[in-house]
Amino acid sequence: MSQQDAFAEAVFFFDGSEVSTEMHFAEFEALLNGAASLQAFAASRVRGAYVVVGTGLAVRGVVCFLLRIDENGHADRSFSVPLRHLVRHAGPGPDLGFGPIRLSSKSQCSVSWHALNLWQPEGDGEANPLKVLQRAVWRNRLGLKLTKAEEVAFPATAAGVRAAKEQKLDEAFGDEGRVSLQQLIRNHSQQLETTTRKYRSDLEQQQQIYLDQIRSCRDEIQRLKGLLRHEQSRNRRLQQLLRGETDR
Repeated sequence: MSQQDAFAEAVFFFDGSEVSTEMHFAEFEALLNGAASLQAFAASRVRGAYVVVGTGLAVRGVVCFLLRIDENGHADRSFSVPLRHLVRHAGPGPDLGFGPIRLSSKSQCSVSWHALNLWQPEGDGEANPLKVLQRAVWRNRLGLKLTKAEEVAFPATAAGVRAAKEQKLDEAFGDEGRVSLQQLIRNHSQQLETTTRKYRSDLEQQQQIYLDQIRSCRDEIQRLKGLLRHEQSRNRRLQQLLRGETDR
């Protein structure tokens, strides 16, 4: 078995903009069969994501689906979205750092009538749900292990499309699909450098604001001191006049 044939499957549920619940695909199947429940999402329609994970814990495919949970926390038993089928036939999605993923969503679904039960991952920058998913996969709280899974293996596409995708994947993968450690380190270093520059810039701007405020306060203090001296001089003059110590 080559590394390229190895995958892991997981399901993530969102609460707002963050992942709140993670489970192995087998646990998700148990949820659909009524053997488990999601009390935290009782009486709601929750946004879920079926995720196929490849070498280096890189997200390779995502299906963004909606799942109804009843008031007792049980999943809708009529749920029939063919997650594995949709990810196998999904169109190209964004590049999360290891080449374009396969994405099936409300606006991009190979089986049109299933689009009603899908949602669209929208958001800018690191807030995009797909990037949130990739970070959750990297944390690997589920302890995902890659195994050979023919049911989720991606079939070959047209030669030109496949060649373009493989070219992008090769930028991050070494021989037999292994992730280049150097590439991971570079990606992490670039992200760290960008974040550091942003915080340094924000800190410098805040410091400048404080300095401007201090300078303004000092100028106001000097102005008030000048007014005080002027008033004190006037008071002394008036006192002298009252005592007749100066010519009128």
